[in-house]
Amino acid sequence: MKKRIVWVDILRIIGMICVIMMHIVGNTINTFHIAGNTQTIYNTIALLCYFSIPLFIMLSGMYFLNKDIGFSLMLKKYCKRILLIILIFGAAFSSLELYFETRSVSIDYIPKILKNILTGNLWAHMWYLYIILGLYIITPFLRIITKNIKEKDYKYFLILLFIFSILIPDIQSIFNINVAFTIPIASAFVFYYIYGAYIINHKFSFWETCLSVFLGIASIILIIIGSITKTLYIPISYSSTTIFLVANMIFILFKNKEFKIPKKLQVFISSLGSCSLGIYVIHQFFINIVYKLLKFKFILTSPFWGFILYVVLILGISYMTTYLLKKIPFINKYIF
Repeated sequence: MKKRIVWVDILRIIGMICVIMMHIVGNTINTFHIAGNTQTIYNTIALLCYFSIPLFIMLSGMYFLNKDIGFSLMLKKYCKRILLIILIFGAAFSSLELYFETRSVSIDYIPKILKNILTGNLWAHMWYLYIILGLYIITPFLRIITKNIKEKDYKYFLILLFIFSILIPDIQSIFNINVAFTIPIASAFVFYYIYGAYIINHKFSFWETCLSVFLGIASIILIIIGSITKTLYIPISYSSTTIFLVANMIFILFKNKEFKIPKKLQVFISSLGSCSLGIYVIHQFFINIVYKLLKFKFILTSPFWGFILYVVLILGISYMTTYLLKKIPFINKYIF
């Protein structure tokens, strides 16, 4: 068993909790049509959690682009793993959604299920797996660039990707204009992936760290003000400037930190971190069970404690389910 890195697992856990919080907010508002101050607070929480996806992609880039992984290994091991997850859980989730809609089961659903998997018309959180699969496929080519590129050129490449995939789209959104200048390969997710490989090897000075923290905190404040007052428009998406700055700050603050943690707690953190992919895939199933099947409404009577309860409950059940599934040899080897 390979030794796990505590700070990386902590970041995975933080990201996973934020993903669950986002989806609980979305399901609560959509299911119960919550409005007023509660909706504003919930929306603000969800927006502040957007950094989790860039953080996950940066961690993946840190891992894969700093390893010598050839095209064959990438396809046979890592791409196959994600593809199997999409096929198996995509089929399961699509079947469940059809059941929730019709309250019946039919073999006639198979063509629709296959179409849903092909088009990505699955539960909302599954889109991330399609992005990761695409990044994995191009990893060997990106690895050639990141392995051989000079430091100065590396920075220049990242700056270009940031400008054309994150900054310009934000400018277009704020000023409602179309900027014709573009780079065909510019993608925020590619930027996060490559940046994750860069940031882990870059030694940040005291002032660089301070600037990153300042920009991250300023972004959090802007997100909160924009969400609560509705008078300040701040573009918020997985590829927006503010969300990147928050993810960047958190990554830098945790990077290579040595945490003095009791052995038992460290074992638990490592176990939880190792189950992060499974928790991500499975948690939406339990959210749907709570909202669509059981129609559990405690969050309506107690918006604060209910929200905390839902987060802890979904995280705990998803973790235990993933932990048990990983005990199955096939799933442990090929899935999670």
